[in-house]
Amino acid sequence: MTNPSDVMRLPPPGAPFNLSGRVHSISARGTGAGPGVRFVIFLHGCPLRCGHCPNEEVDRGNDARLDTVEKLIDRITQYADYMRVSGGGVTVAGAEPLEQAEFVRELFRRCHLMGIPTALDTTGSGNLFAARGLLHLTDLVVLDLTGFDTMAIHDTPACSPARFANMLRQMDKPVWMRFVLIPGFNDNPDHVEALAEFAASFPDLERVDVMPFQRMDAGEWRKRCPLPDIRALEPAGTNQVRSIRNIFRSHGLRAD
Repeated sequence: MTNPSDVMRLPPPGAPFNLSGRVHSISARGTGAGPGVRFVIFLHGCPLRCGHCPNEEVDRGNDARLDTVEKLIDRITQYADYMRVSGGGVTVAGAEPLEQAEFVRELFRRCHLMGIPTALDTTGSGNLFAARGLLHLTDLVVLDLTGFDTMAIHDTPACSPARFANMLRQMDKPVWMRFVLIPGFNDNPDHVEALAEFAASFPDLERVDVMPFQRMDAGEWRKRCPLPDIRALEPAGTNQVRSIRNIFRSHGLRAD
């Protein structure tokens, strides 16, 4: 049986260990993907083919650049004071960070040496052995429920987000969840009810952020995650967003 720690072995003593990762962009003083001011790194590459997000361009990595851990740590150091004062930290987001788990793990290891908290923004899709090694160096997990298939909650294929979620529940990690409300895709009340019941099973869930899909994001979505007829997609109204939040709140959850 494969030992999860073997997947993330460090090199022999004296050998260089400066991994490179495929990076899409960086927000040096971001907010929302964790508490305080965040140094947010958006990576390339995702194994999913969600109905709302074909994601082909990001997966091909046409716009990706290779950044080393050392180079990113140098940039992070410049913003360390902002993060410490605000209670923030470093967040690695997607496409899907678990596709580059070894790179993220080394980055988080270096952040911890500097006393900087880490957050992983993920759909939970990827290699579970690698994910377990990474989670040991992750202080907060932001789990994206936008494309989560409630029919698969009790399914456990090797790379299932449901199985990642089960593993996360067992590791006593603080969790935030995000649900982007997309009319006609994930706004069915029965679907949201199942998600809320699922979310309530996490003992360390701190909050659920429910937000409407915004038309102002259409240009970026066309570039990275094209939706059919996105120009005509109407964002959810205030009443619908409130109704969805209330479903989560009815399960005793903080929903903003």
